[in-house]
Amino acid sequence: MYSKILLFLLFFISVQALSCDRTYKVGVGTPWPPYVMYDGERYFGMDIEATQYIFNKAGLCVNFVRLPSSARGITELERGFIDILPSASYNEQRAKIAYFSAQYRRERMRLFTLSTMDDVKSLSQLFERGYLFTANPGAYYGQELASILKVDQFKNNYFEVASLSQRMELVRRGRVDFLIEDEASGVYYKHQLGYDKLRIHPYVVHDNGIHFMLNKSAFSVEQIAQINRAISATDNQLKRIEAKYLSKLPDSLSQANHF
Repeated sequence: MYSKILLFLLFFISVQALSCDRTYKVGVGTPWPPYVMYDGERYFGMDIEATQYIFNKAGLCVNFVRLPSSARGITELERGFIDILPSASYNEQRAKIAYFSAQYRRERMRLFTLSTMDDVKSLSQLFERGYLFTANPGAYYGQELASILKVDQFKNNYFEVASLSQRMELVRRGRVDFLIEDEASGVYYKHQLGYDKLRIHPYVVHDNGIHFMLNKSAFSVEQIAQINRAISATDNQLKRIEAKYLSKLPDSLSQANHF
């Protein structure tokens, strides 16, 4: 009997080893609820769970690697320290560095502020009025902001700070006028920190698909197609994962003190 159990275990281990000939490293940065969170050595959150589900469906093994900041992600991907970078917005410059998967969720970048600016029709209007902004280093907020920051007179209106709680504190203290942040994450921190006076301006800075960036040396064209098929096949499950985490926010996003 024991010999049969031993044979079964050896068979199971060998199958597992064959299915994980390579384990791909997924880079994640500082805590970014509800997408990336830590409890000691445990990784969890919407993007953590989605990544695990998609790559498991694609038959590829992954292991998460904690980076000192999200801004380091692209650098470490380019030099091959990590193989996968989740939570990535597409732009042409990034596409020169890595392959992009199909989108697995969407992202809305919003303005968190203490000011009322109902008549604003563009981000440029706010910069022209001399307002100050803070945002996450290394993040991509769309072509509109990228074009604005090419204008020398506007560069001094824009401050990058790695910590989201510190960025919110800058707005609360009146040091800057606007925080540019993902809507769900901003709502999470707004309530966690008790910043009830912070509101979401109706202007949407950027509404775009979110992808995996994949190291070009680590993945073949066939594997990318495999990952994209997994994303398509798990669409319903991904929506359930998203709903699970968004339902935990103190307010629904549609009622989060918008102007």
